[in-house]
Amino acid sequence: MMRTATVVVAMDAGSTHLVDKIVNASTWTELRPGRLVAEVVVESDALARLAVRELRAAGHPAVLGPPDAAHRIGWDNRNRATLIDNRLGICFPWSSCAAPVTVEIDPGIGFGTGDHPSTRLVLRELAARLCGGEAILDVGCGSGVLAVAGLCLGAGEALGVDINVPGLAAAQANAERNGVAGRLELSSAPLSEVTGEFDVVVANIHAPILASMAQDLTRLLSSDGWIVLSGISRAQVSKLVAAFPDLDFTEPTSDDDWVALVGGFSQR
Repeated sequence: MMRTATVVVAMDAGSTHLVDKIVNASTWTELRPGRLVAEVVVESDALARLAVRELRAAGHPAVLGPPDAAHRIGWDNRNRATLIDNRLGICFPWSSCAAPVTVEIDPGIGFGTGDHPSTRLVLRELAARLCGGEAILDVGCGSGVLAVAGLCLGAGEALGVDINVPGLAAAQANAERNGVAGRLELSSAPLSEVTGEFDVVVANIHAPILASMAQDLTRLLSSDGWIVLSGISRAQVSKLVAAFPDLDFTEPTSDDDWVALVGGFSQR
């Protein structure tokens, strides 16, 4: 006997009728104000995958759900929110999250859902240090999780830069999903062509790439701003710090096997 499968789809309140032509989602559950989710049982895994593709092609966040009760715990664990210091929560549109500031991220083909240790390190710094109104530069922005989270935490504006042009579409969608698209600019321009000064610069990239970008990252940081570098192993810290001779860094913070550096220009 063919086993049934489940499609999970999230929608804005008042827009649930838009999925009717693809799946018959008769029951919706409110996860948080304005966000509804439905689990739809379909006849086979093949039909479920087809429905997810069609829903995503139409711009609706959708994913394969747990095929049965035996797989529910594992599915819930993979889709649970990432909580940052009891203030910030990063979650999929179809996931529950009770954090004071909730940021919905659907990565699409962009990198970043907030659950990787190197990403968590940057999110912790944003949650702890942002005061409000800052201009953020997110280098290698991927899904836009860092820029969008910063804006949701009170930053005034952000620029996300990434060479992965298709991935920028995911960042744009995530900005729209969280109501901050009007304050986020996205660009595929080389970092050497970016101009201006930013209060906060974040870059969650491999250490050799960070080192190669050091001159531009330093150039774009305002005199009293701060920078967060992540995606680094502890063994790479000394060499990376040496690539930024004009900046002073605090002691690295760590999460699992990853570390992050926070620095700025000396105020002496």
